[in-house]
Amino acid sequence: MKAIACTLLAVTGAAALSSCGKSGPQGPAAPPPPAVVVATVIKKDVPIYVDNVAQTEAFQTVEIRARVQGFLTQAPFREGGLVKQGALLFEIDPKPYQAIVEEAKANVSKTEATLSRANADVERLRPLVKQSAISQQDLDNAISTAKVAEADMLGAKASLKKAELDLGYTQMKAPFDGIIGERQVDVGNYVGSTGGSTLLATVSTVDPMRAVFHVSESSFLRFQKRFLGDDEARERHSESMQFQLLLGDGSTYPQIGRFDFADRALDARAGTLKVVVTFPNKEGLLRPGQFARVRAKPEDRPGAILIPQRAVSTTQSIKFVFVVGEGNKVEQRPVQITDRVEDLFVVSEGVKEGERVIIEGIQKARPGMVVTPMTQPSTPAAPPPAAASPASSAPQDKKEADAMPAKSETPAAK
Repeated sequence: MKAIACTLLAVTGAAALSSCGKSGPQGPAAPPPPAVVVATVIKKDVPIYVDNVAQTEAFQTVEIRARVQGFLTQAPFREGGLVKQGALLFEIDPKPYQAIVEEAKANVSKTEATLSRANADVERLRPLVKQSAISQQDLDNAISTAKVAEADMLGAKASLKKAELDLGYTQMKAPFDGIIGERQVDVGNYVGSTGGSTLLATVSTVDPMRAVFHVSESSFLRFQKRFLGDDEARERHSESMQFQLLLGDGSTYPQIGRFDFADRALDARAGTLKVVVTFPNKEGLLRPGQFARVRAKPEDRPGAILIPQRAVSTTQSIKFVFVVGEGNKVEQRPVQITDRVEDLFVVSEGVKEGERVIIEGIQKARPGMVVTPMTQPSTPAAPPPAAASPASSAPQDKKEADAMPAKSETPAAK
């Protein structure tokens, strides 16, 4: 009996061990590949638009300064208003200068009379010298006196001209049609004191208006190379280009701008070239000094390789994308970006037409990782219901609900 019991115990133990081996705990299942959203690299002809930060400036700006000294007596204009060419802007008390003009005129008359008398003496003495009635020295003295009188007359006339100029400077008029700024000196103040002319106001033209911006050296070289050796074609292209002005409030200026000129040299410090565009401004919407963006279409790019901007990441100034290749395996590639078209980048190197780049879920992708690509963003799932205990679990359908007793039915109630 004792031997049989030991045999049964051994068999039972072996069976238990075998049973435990078959139903023991299994290792955790591998997680599924992360889902990412991809976009296909496309190739097509696109227009290239370039935006540059610009500032408006007037074609002409003139500072109105006092060129003579005196008290301001008039300033008949509205600050910030439009002025017409020739309109009186400021007047300095002209009375002292009118007196100087009158004195200069009198001096001119006096010197003219002296010259006339000296010339008459010369004419009277010439025959007497031939008759040896007087010496040649007397005639020479008379001629010398006449020349001095002529010089005095010329000096008097110059003084008169200067006096008339100073009198004219007492009235300062608008040099052109434009807009005038703030009055810097009030009427009644003394202006034009020694040490420099006094700034009274500034006048600027308003129609047309210039927009000034700067392009990079690389953009300038790319434009020049397109028309290398054909200056006429470059000029025709520049003149035919149309420019848009995007204002500070986000609106687009309704008038189209035209190329005016590019500066003769690049700024050596910034490595940029100054470009000036002209916009009509009859409505006066633009004022000098406004900040805006100038948008232009310098060229059409045939067969451009395009990728979404969202696909591009940057690390230490190196731009790269994640490409989903064969077997849905992720590959990281650097790319060279040349231009932007709406929400796309134009790529010159790094990807080719038909490849897939990740645009969402980039943070989950790693080089060499297998992912689950989707072409459209997944619809957000509804939030899971709150965890419930078995006693309070909701019925799965209407039949199950009908079969279950009401919550108020308790054994006590029955």
